[in-house]
Amino acid sequence: MHRVLLIVLTLMCVASAFGQDSRSPNVILIIGDDHGYPYFGFTGSPYTVTPNMDLLARSGALFTLGHTTDNHCRPALQTLVTGLYPAQYATRAETLLVRDTRANAVYRNLNPDERSRWDFWHRAQVMRQFDTLPKLLAQAGYASFQAGKWWEQSYRNGGFTEGMSEGWEEALRGQPGFFRELMGGEGITIARETMEPVYEFIDRHIDRPFFLWYGPSLPHTPLNPPYTYYKYYANSNLSESAKEYYGNCTWFDAGVGDLLDYLNDRGLSENTIIIYVNDNGWEQPPYVEYKGDAILYANGGPNGKLSLHDQAFRTPIILHWPGVIAPQIFDTVLVSSVDLMPTILDYAGVQAPDGLPGRSLRPLIEGRADWPRKALVGRVTQMRSETDVMGRRQEGYYVRTRRWHFTWTGEEARLFDMTRDPLRDVMADFQELLPGFMAQIEDWKRRVTLAHPTTR
Repeated sequence: MHRVLLIVLTLMCVASAFGQDSRSPNVILIIGDDHGYPYFGFTGSPYTVTPNMDLLARSGALFTLGHTTDNHCRPALQTLVTGLYPAQYATRAETLLVRDTRANAVYRNLNPDERSRWDFWHRAQVMRQFDTLPKLLAQAGYASFQAGKWWEQSYRNGGFTEGMSEGWEEALRGQPGFFRELMGGEGITIARETMEPVYEFIDRHIDRPFFLWYGPSLPHTPLNPPYTYYKYYANSNLSESAKEYYGNCTWFDAGVGDLLDYLNDRGLSENTIIIYVNDNGWEQPPYVEYKGDAILYANGGPNGKLSLHDQAFRTPIILHWPGVIAPQIFDTVLVSSVDLMPTILDYAGVQAPDGLPGRSLRPLIEGRADWPRKALVGRVTQMRSETDVMGRRQEGYYVRTRRWHFTWTGEEARLFDMTRDPLRDVMADFQELLPGFMAQIEDWKRRVTLAHPTTR
């Protein structure tokens, strides 16, 4: 009897160990909001205090030539949740709008203002008809939680099982505070005011794999760091706007540290992949003052958010998984936020849908493959305005190689040598390169137009 009991207990222990080893990893996607590439300790800043982000970078796979897909937040976040370029997402969303209104008798009888409101509501809900990262992870048993910036009305539209952004009603449009609801409502209180919703979600799902979208509205405006974080800069000779922005960077970093500590306290650190990416860039030199200029204070310097410069798109990309992803630095490969969805699905053991433009970083990290990408190409539809902090509608394109950053607005071509002087336009000295860059843009436009991303 004792022998049989011993055998049973041994088999139970083996089964338990196997189950623990074979469980899919938890995935946490940390998204910086208006976090400029230069403003981390690990990217060389002598001013910003970011010990927790420095820890992640030192102990994970760091991609120093990472880029996001847009120069402002909503299109860049749509990339992270769908794996598509903003141009692909926008094209598909408009196709669905036309399809859903063509046969709608009620829509045909609306006046122009009513149609505009109907269209706005449709675009806020349309992500329901896309394959999204939370939907796909659910196929492998993942629970998912949205915390932070979220423009797609309700977390449910992104396929999350739970979330903080419950959504807004059409009647709220035009009312005071509506813009806050557009950005995510209660979701944007994460890290600034509370971490409890994230902790509660983790505790509820400690025995199953989970995906956490963690996108605090930091270091995004308002630039109002508490003294706990502002004190590192208070008595320096930095400009006041730099003190405030860097203080918000430290505030963001502290939230990351709290999250890391909580994972460790719950025994989850060893089975959790943490991925970091910015939504878009920012420019805040240490001694340049932007307070008093509404446009620059709201968007950073002229080469930051809503510009076409490299600094509007540049982001460190970090993948951290203790014991699985070895610490290493990739400083010669061009990677993009479109690569993160296929990477996450790869580690989670989920088949990526057809039509995604990115590729998994896992083979590169594990040394099993070279990286074929020689250039990043993209399009923006919103540019810096001299009168509106939200910018103005204007189309622009860029090509980024290891050496060059080329931009084209339809009116002006600019070229920057990123290895020598990243802020000096040298287009006049290298006119012979113009046809090649334009050809890359035209080729990219054809490929994106012909792509047929899967929707559900």
